[in-house]
Amino acid sequence: MTLGIGTFTRVAIDSALPFDTSSIPIEIVGAESLVETQTIDETGGTTGTTEHISERTRLGQKRCSGTIQVPASRLALDTLLPLILGAAESSNVFALADTLPEFVMMIDRDEKVYTYSGCRIARATFSGSSGQMVMIGLDIEAETETEGDAGTFPALETPTETPYRFEDGVLTLQSSTREFNEFSLVIENQLDTERFENNLTRVDIPLLDRIITLGTNHPWSTANLDLIKQDLAGAGGSLVLTNTELSSNVLTFTLGAIQYPTKTPGTQKAQVTRLPLEGMVRKVGTTASLVVTNAHA
Repeated sequence: MTLGIGTFTRVAIDSALPFDTSSIPIEIVGAESLVETQTIDETGGTTGTTEHISERTRLGQKRCSGTIQVPASRLALDTLLPLILGAAESSNVFALADTLPEFVMMIDRDEKVYTYSGCRIARATFSGSSGQMVMIGLDIEAETETEGDAGTFPALETPTETPYRFEDGVLTLQSSTREFNEFSLVIENQLDTERFENNLTRVDIPLLDRIITLGTNHPWSTANLDLIKQDLAGAGGSLVLTNTELSSNVLTFTLGAIQYPTKTPGTQKAQVTRLPLEGMVRKVGTTASLVVTNAHA
């Protein structure tokens, strides 16, 4: 008997089948959970007994859902940003679109290799905190899962590029740079995950709406008094990450208008008072709610 060991898991992404040496390898951090589940439906009617009868069951709908976490680095970003935002890259610039492209994902789980087709990203969370790498958390929905034999994963190079870390970041709000000890930029692509029609597998997973939020945490100080009780119109902002190991790699999130609910911080004895903020990012005039630039040599 051989045991499946999570250490040997490998993940790759491509725009379409088949997977080969041109597919993009993705390093994941922690667990991955993109799996297929299928219900067992029963009639559930009155039968004169408390017994549930196995013959009165049928296999039901299949759903493929799960999460992965990826370190934020240049190649991973070039691959993932069009899948998160919708539009193809244009000279290192990634914009929002009203549709999302499908992609395929292959996961080598040591004993078996699984292929997921019709994938779309339901939620992408860019996050970081003091002393940590910047991570991209992805919630993925797929149409189908296909099981393959071990050894069918293509020969791909392990990613070796330098990732971004939190200390690479400069945050600008209300036209001033701010001290902050964590951030979370969430792009929630609201997908229709119930389009089965007359199939047991999903026939499509279209984009219905999108909500973008920015959460940050600041010291409560005179320098940040302007961050509470802001005008309804909000103001633009940016988060710029410049890789100090490779200065040509610069990741820029340009935000249209960030609108914050009114919030005054509370206090606690013997602690530095913090000002946590969370606002919705919206389009203002002709300026999109979010544009991402992934610049590199």
